[in-house]
Amino acid sequence: MGKMVRLFTCLLAIFFIFFAPVPVSYASFEKNPLQFEFTELTLETNHNGSLYASGYVRWGNVSPYKLLDLHGKLDLYNSKGEKINIDSEIDYFYSTFMDPGDNELGATELVIFNLVPSVTKASDIAGAYIKPTYTFTLGKKAELSANLITETLTYGMSEDKLVAHALILNQGEATATNFKYAGLSFTDTNGMIHIYPETSHATINSSLRLEPGKFVRLSFEVPIDFIDSKFKNYNDIKKIGISYTHDNSAPYKDDSTVSVTVNNKKLVQQTFVENDVTYVSLRELADVLGATIQWNDLTQTATLIQRDKIMEYDRQIVIPVGSDRFINDGFETTVSGKAKLYNNTILVVPVRDVANMLDCNVVFEHKWGQKTIIVIPYNLIDE
Repeated sequence: MGKMVRLFTCLLAIFFIFFAPVPVSYASFEKNPLQFEFTELTLETNHNGSLYASGYVRWGNVSPYKLLDLHGKLDLYNSKGEKINIDSEIDYFYSTFMDPGDNELGATELVIFNLVPSVTKASDIAGAYIKPTYTFTLGKKAELSANLITETLTYGMSEDKLVAHALILNQGEATATNFKYAGLSFTDTNGMIHIYPETSHATINSSLRLEPGKFVRLSFEVPIDFIDSKFKNYNDIKKIGISYTHDNSAPYKDDSTVSVTVNNKKLVQQTFVENDVTYVSLRELADVLGATIQWNDLTQTATLIQRDKIMEYDRQIVIPVGSDRFINDGFETTVSGKAKLYNNTILVVPVRDVANMLDCNVVFEHKWGQKTIIVIPYNLIDE
């Protein structure tokens, strides 16, 4: 008995995602622009006693090209490489067009496969995977551009003015240039927006260049008489927006499969991905974040030490070589990958876990075959 599942989806681009690597050459994208992820495979029984397999597929156009007239099908293969689904319409998908650069692989869809008679038990589908085949027309290539994210981090009253701090982060593929500042907007509890008309800023101006992976810290001061004229009290401010325009310079070129930028400095030593975990040199990471390392050769253990300026104490992370259990300020924590000695000389660690332990915000971007990781220290505003 056939069950039809069609994958109609409008794929949305978002920023913070971490997938397995895909080829980075445009030639590869022209042949294989789609990426699929298949999870939660289970064996089920129809009312007539026949078996079927169900699972969730995520798919998307990871290429920089628009795709037209996409038609395809999914087949299920066992761990031996043998096709185990019966051909039927349930395996087909199509889309009239797909925009380029889908970071999250679109929506999650349930797919159901009717199985060949030789599949009789759950172990027969252990390790099974999907294999897509599809046709399409290659559309226009997207123009690379800057993608700026603005986040107001803190604001508060200071004497006779309101002081706000924010970050602008470039998560795109081109350098943002020729900035023009247009002022601040304040949203009150009723959703009304009040514009502060100041149109000059020491940082947001034509000289600012913001490369991919880089951020800039901003500060604003607004006279108290403006706040008093628009709000009954300070707590009525629910949101502060920053208005500006910018141009895009020539696309930023980076041929590496993974790029890690920490506190506006790109890491250049032993940065690689293994089993979906991104590793970096502990020494390089520590240097950029202002931490120190103590090495115990006898126990093959590194201790990372960073001064917390606010709490006035030394944060310590104990990292044993060959272990995925780090001691963070006295508490054992299991991380995503084991610390290891690269070429028996350089200690590498999972960047996300260690950065989080050092109170950093870690931003992930996966687009067009490249992983981009941006690490921003939380204490920037407090310095």
